[in-house]
Amino acid sequence: MAQVIHTTKADFAENFLYLNGQQLSLNDYPHLRAIYNSDAAESVYMFSRQTAKSTTLSNLMITNSVMYNYFKSLYISPTVDQTKVFSHDRVNPVLEGSPLVKEHYMNSSLVQNVFMKQLLNGSRMYLRYALLNADRIRGYSADMNIFDEVQDLREDIIPVIQETMSRSMFKWSLYAGTPKRSKGTLANIWDRSTKNEYILKCQACNHWNILGQDNIGDLGVICNKCGRSLDVKVGGEWVSTYSLTKKPTLEGFRVCLLHFDKAPWVDWEKDVLGKREKYSTSKYYNEVLAMEYDEGTSPITEADLIKNCRSEYIMSGEPNNLDTSYKSIMGIDYGPINSENSHTVITIMQKRGDRYHVLYLKKFLGKEADYAYIHKVIPELMEKWKVVHLAADYGMGEAPNSEIRSKVGYNKVIAFQHLPTQKEKIRWNPKMPAYTMNRNQVLNELFQEIKNGNMVLPRWDDFEPFKDDFLNVQMEFDEEKNSMKYISIGPDDAVHSTLFCKVALDLMHGIANFS
Repeated sequence: MAQVIHTTKADFAENFLYLNGQQLSLNDYPHLRAIYNSDAAESVYMFSRQTAKSTTLSNLMITNSVMYNYFKSLYISPTVDQTKVFSHDRVNPVLEGSPLVKEHYMNSSLVQNVFMKQLLNGSRMYLRYALLNADRIRGYSADMNIFDEVQDLREDIIPVIQETMSRSMFKWSLYAGTPKRSKGTLANIWDRSTKNEYILKCQACNHWNILGQDNIGDLGVICNKCGRSLDVKVGGEWVSTYSLTKKPTLEGFRVCLLHFDKAPWVDWEKDVLGKREKYSTSKYYNEVLAMEYDEGTSPITEADLIKNCRSEYIMSGEPNNLDTSYKSIMGIDYGPINSENSHTVITIMQKRGDRYHVLYLKKFLGKEADYAYIHKVIPELMEKWKVVHLAADYGMGEAPNSEIRSKVGYNKVIAFQHLPTQKEKIRWNPKMPAYTMNRNQVLNELFQEIKNGNMVLPRWDDFEPFKDDFLNVQMEFDEEKNSMKYISIGPDDAVHSTLFCKVALDLMHGIANFS
């Protein structure tokens, strides 16, 4: 007669899962047991490299699929290659190498491909990818969503993907990744969490340590107070470090390479001390210590924006005689209609002498986000502000651009598109038709004008709702290519609507450099 066995997920994984011919054991990594056994509906794992992140996600997905009949899990990474590696290198070896799973939950009649795994108890594991949108995820039904390398996912696609769990009785969400900056998808989720840290008590001086830079010794982990050796397998416990007034329901765990200092795959001299000498500070903090790092990543600061704001420039939406005496350009960056983060933004700008004047900004929210409404308002604003050209986003907005051309005139709409591989700063492509731009060069010039005080902005009270769009554009340095590029860590629509204005004004005034 069959017997029901009650067990924790960590115990199940250790008793029944195998990897590379070895039975899983967490005895050397006791800090991982709380992660396996967490009963939180939402969890975020902030892992450094080489710390069993992918193995943990795979084991949790398989454990849930075996323990619960007809359980459906959905794994999402940013790219198809990442999903394929996870499927081939993390999931397949455990399914094929674990005797219990292989003998009692699998047979040749089940689907076992890169993007789906079936078990005999009716459970299914879907593996997908979604870098910029969630279109290929729509239509699936899931009980658990696993978002891997979440630091590289767009935050606004997460709620869309979570709709796959709308009819589930479980509704479990796991977010995992390696930190970068203090702003971005992973950082924003981490900020809403309990921010659990695995603290270690020094057996020599009784000091409690949260592992970081000061715990790195010549041979291994040391106490950051007395400098004596710490055994990461002894005397550790998880504590919450959140600063919110109410304990979050989102459970967060930070795991760094120092927690694995005696793991067989870790070479302390090479992986900890060597990388400290070789890596930049930001990369070392991110990939070894699992800590966010911001220094030197922002091209402009909030202080730079405030410096450009003029207290007398009230953004009322109504132009005065001086405003209508200059030729204006309107820039528009289209956002998805149903997005909770990215929105359509317009900017109205003029060139007065050596300075650019931002006269009006508008973000279309709620019911106003519908393109039909936007295209009703734009002609009215263009007439009111005497706008001579609409500088529009070609990428997402070319279909909407066709509609707006029919309302304001074909020649009044100028389209722009970023091409990351283009060497020239600006180039006219008659086949599109649109101006293609080198993203780095045009953004660099925009931020330089702001740094130099040549971008006149409305008073701070009016401009502040748009400031995050400008601060969400940051610089990322690629050490291997020895190059810098601008990346977005959140909505940046106001930046691009303003950028399109600036480039169009430069073209109109004959000062754009096409080289």
